[in-house]
Amino acid sequence: MAELLVEGRRWPDRELLVQGQRRMTRAQHEKAVARVAEVLRDRGVGRGDTVLLLGFNRIEWVLAFWATQALGAVVALGNAWWSDPETAGAIAALAPALAVTDRELPGLPTIRFEAVQSAAESSVDIPLELAAVDEDDLALIMFSSGTTGAPKGVLMSHRAVVANIQNVLGLTGRLPDELPEDHPGTVAMLSVPLFHLAGVQVLLTTMLSGGRTVFLSGKFDPREVLQLIEGERVRVWGAIPTMVSRVLEHPEFDAYDTSSVSSVSMGGSAISPELRAQVSERFTGVRSRVGSLYGLTEAGGVLAAGSGTDITSRPGAVGKGLPVVELMIRNPGPDGVGEIGARTPAMTDGYLGDSEPITDSDGWIFSGDLGRIDADGWLYVTGRSKDIVIRGGENIAAAHVEAAISSHPDVLEVAVVAYPHPDLGEEVAAAVVMRPASTVTEGDLRAHAALSLARHEIPSRWWHHPGPLPTNASGKVLRRVVRAEWPEDNHEDGGRDE
Repeated sequence: MAELLVEGRRWPDRELLVQGQRRMTRAQHEKAVARVAEVLRDRGVGRGDTVLLLGFNRIEWVLAFWATQALGAVVALGNAWWSDPETAGAIAALAPALAVTDRELPGLPTIRFEAVQSAAESSVDIPLELAAVDEDDLALIMFSSGTTGAPKGVLMSHRAVVANIQNVLGLTGRLPDELPEDHPGTVAMLSVPLFHLAGVQVLLTTMLSGGRTVFLSGKFDPREVLQLIEGERVRVWGAIPTMVSRVLEHPEFDAYDTSSVSSVSMGGSAISPELRAQVSERFTGVRSRVGSLYGLTEAGGVLAAGSGTDITSRPGAVGKGLPVVELMIRNPGPDGVGEIGARTPAMTDGYLGDSEPITDSDGWIFSGDLGRIDADGWLYVTGRSKDIVIRGGENIAAAHVEAAISSHPDVLEVAVVAYPHPDLGEEVAAAVVMRPASTVTEGDLRAHAALSLARHEIPSRWWHHPGPLPTNASGKVLRRVVRAEWPEDNHEDGGRDE
C-alpha cells in the first residue's frame, strides 16, 4: 500500500487535502508523511507492529495512516464513536504498540494528533523511506459490527486493499496508467468516516487519480456541506442517504451554487426511489448520475455498483457485480430471495483473534443480507438475516445493545430491533421486561446503557413490554414479532413517564 504514495509524485503541485483554511499539495503531503513516520519510528514502531488510529476525520489522521504504512506497520482503524469499554476491548484484542488519538487511553503509549500536526509542519527535511513488505502481509484492521457481540476486527492484507481499489478505479474509468498527464482529477468531498472502508476508498482513489479530497471541519453539518460544494467546486460526493437527505432539506439549499456536483454515490443503507429523484432534480449537474454501491468489509470492499437509468429503472437494485467479483444467492426461495454470498480476491484474511475461516469450503463469504439476482445479473437487496440496526449508515449489533441493557439488575428480558426513522433510516428500539414493582425509568436505562455503549448505540425508542417476550420453540426471542407488535403510539424516548 505504501507504494501508492509514490503515485502522488506524478502531480506534485496539485492540492491533495483540504480542511478549513489548511491546504496540502501532494509534495507537501509526502514530506509531512516522512516526518510523521520518523516520529513513529522514534517511538519504536516497525514492520509488523500495530498502531491504533482512533479519531475523527482530519488531515493528521491521514498523515498517521500513511506514516504507519511507510514503516511496514499495521493500521488498526478504531471507531471514534466507541464507548470506553468498547475501546478497551479493542485494545485488549489488538495489543497495539501505540495509539494515535486525542482520547485518554490509560496504559497504552499514545501520540496526540497535535503532535502529528507539529511534526508535519516542521521544516526538517526527511526523505520518505518505505519498508519492504509482502503483498500478503497484514495492512489494515477494520472493525465490523458482529451479530453476536462487540465489534470484530477484520484483517485485510495489502493484496486485498489494492485489489479493492483496483476494482473501484476500474469501475469509474480512473486507473492511473490509463490517465494522461493533463487529467484534471476530481474534487471529492469526504463526509463518511475515515475509519470505514468507504472513507479509505475515497482517500486512496482520489489520490491515485490526481484529485483533491475535501474534509468537513468537524462533525457533519449540512450548511458546511453546501458551503464546501460552492467554494471548492466539489464534483463527487459519496455519502450515506441520511446525510444527503439532510442537505437536500436544508432551508438554505437554493442559496448555494451546487451545479459543480456531477455524481452522488450513496451506500450504507437502503436508498429510496424518492431520494434518488430528489438528488437528480435538485443537484442540476447530476442528471442521471445518482449511484448506488453495495459492499461488505469482510469481502474487501465494494461488490456491486450501478448508476443512472440502469438503477432508476430497476427499483430495489443496487448494481451489478464488479470485475473479478462473483455473487451468488444461498438457499433461494420460490421468489429467488436468499442470503447474498460473494467471492473475490479482496477477501479478508479473517477476524482478529479468531482462527475459524469466514468462508465456506468453496471460498464463499455470506453477508447476512437477503437478496436476489435477476437474469441480467442485477443484484437486489431485499432485507437482511442479521440482527443489525443500520442507524445513519452505522451498523449496530442488536445482541451487543441487548447485553448492555440486560446487565441492569431490574431487567428481566430485552429485545432490540430496528425501528424505521425518516432521517436516519432506522433507529435503535428496545423492548424491555422489568422486574415486578421496578421503578426504573427509561432515563435510568439510557444512563445504564451509556456506561458501555457508544452514544449512537443507545436506544432512542423504548417499550416497557408486559412480558414475556415472544420466543420460538427453542426459547430464542423472536425480534421480528417484537417489531411487528410494537405499539403505534410508543413515541421516541417514550412509553413510560419519567
